[in-house]
Amino acid sequence: MTTKGSRLELTVSKWGNSLAVRLPAESAKQLDVGEGDTLVAEVATGGRLILTAVGSAINSVDLRRLRQFVGRQQETAPVVRAMRRDGRY
Repeated sequence: MTTKGSRLELTVSKWGNSLAVRLPAESAKQLDVGEGDTLVAEVATGGRLILTAVGSAINSVDLRRLRQFVGRQQETAPVVRAMRRDGRY
């Protein structure tokens, strides 16, 4: 991988029966993308490939906070079972 200004040159590698490029960690940070994020690839005029981040997966800080929150929740009785028992559904 080499960079030229805002250009990023990536090497195409074999991955199983497919071809893949790897996005270096430094570039992923600059683009604010991470594991689980979705990129949309568009082939533009002249064969130029444009990658655009669609959305970000939850970041590690928010994921840790979510896990802590869920861990503090009290387990409740299964609602569906009670509804079936009482015939209310």
